[in-house]
Amino acid sequence: MAHPRFIRPLELLCCPRCGGPLTDREAIACVPCDITYPAIGGLPWLFTAPEAALGEWRARVHGFLAGLESQAARYRAALTQDVTRAATRNRLKLLASACSDHGRRIRALMAPLGAGTGAAAPELYSALGVTLPMGQGLASYYANLHRDWGWGGAENEAAYRLVDTALGAGPPGRTLLLGVGAGRLAYDLHVRRHPAPLVAADLNPLFLLAAQRLFAGESLELYEFPLAPRDVASHAILRRLRAPAPAGPDLHLVFADVTHPPFAAGAFDTVITPWLIDVLDEDFAVFARRVNGWLRPGGRWVNSGSLAFGGEEPAHRYALEEVREIVVGSGFAPVEPTEEAIPYLCSPASRHGRIETVVSFAATKTAEAVRLPPARRSPDWLESTDLPVPLLPELAGRQLELRVLAHVASLVDGRRSVRDIARVLVEQRLMAEAEAEPAVRAFLARLHEEARARAAGSP
Repeated sequence: MAHPRFIRPLELLCCPRCGGPLTDREAIACVPCDITYPAIGGLPWLFTAPEAALGEWRARVHGFLAGLESQAARYRAALTQDVTRAATRNRLKLLASACSDHGRRIRALMAPLGAGTGAAAPELYSALGVTLPMGQGLASYYANLHRDWGWGGAENEAAYRLVDTALGAGPPGRTLLLGVGAGRLAYDLHVRRHPAPLVAADLNPLFLLAAQRLFAGESLELYEFPLAPRDVASHAILRRLRAPAPAGPDLHLVFADVTHPPFAAGAFDTVITPWLIDVLDEDFAVFARRVNGWLRPGGRWVNSGSLAFGGEEPAHRYALEEVREIVVGSGFAPVEPTEEAIPYLCSPASRHGRIETVVSFAATKTAEAVRLPPARRSPDWLESTDLPVPLLPELAGRQLELRVLAHVASLVDGRRSVRDIARVLVEQRLMAEAEAEPAVRAFLARLHEEARARAAGSP
């Protein structure tokens, strides 16, 4: 029997591994690839390696929850006899309680992911497994949940208006929205523009599992931890999040990585990319060709968001002129982008917020783009986990590096100084005397700074 919340028609989707058609009997599957894609909370989980992606996200959930509890313990430990100000004690108590309670709520929300048991030490999760995009942690853009469903309508209305204007008066038809995030823009488009259907995709299960419940008319109670709280009580605020009304049946959520997409060629009349193109772990020139491939002839691509390309490759940090040229070179008619300043993440409980200048454009598909080369397959020893892992030269070099780092770290015992640790390395003939002490000091300084950076990113 077909699953009622799976996307109809299924022809809008394809196998993210081979691009072939999917079947939906007892589960979504690709016959040529001999692979079944699970449903998480009833939503299709369409990653190229679904079990590996599940493991990765489960690890991130465990790591996030362990971090919350660690932060709660730090707040409790800070409540020493030396802290005598009532306001300070109240703030620390509030944060300790909120971090622990927030962890319980997130754990319940993420239950469909199956991340409730078998947690290892958080250090193991942070050291292993980075197969998903590095910029996408579980809590990346977490404030958007509160912006979309708890703060009021000003930012949501501004974001919707820009996309609505770019869409124009005609019906959007079969619509794909990539990077659904916390879901408010998808909801507003569904309710006010009536795309039939609207497929909304993201790779972050925290967002999609929350959006699924909100779209169904449920409410969620989650904590906001404002960046610059206005008072003691604002350091941790339990907010009730809910949609104005339940969404209808033509709004479908799907788990997907848009750089390994499960969307069928030529299946959509409209593709919408809000706040997405400059944060992808993929060259925009490649992604623009992907968008072209998903659109029917004459279909439209609507983009709205910042242009702050910050990837490692300097040639890919595009300016607006380059973006326009890439769009045209990817089979679209010339575009005339608009720019408008709108409020961005201005929480009523925080003194921090900003005005963001947003670039929007609508591009009409006029030609087929040059086809992308087939995705590079993983080596057999990664696909089949029972095969021996070859000792590659790059791994051999890293083995020595990691052994050295582990050895130096093991010499830190709470008693040795930097000089003492350096002396051990000299005695073991691992380093020259003149180099040992500066090297050890630099290594420990880096560890210290990394620890401070992680702590600063916690609630």
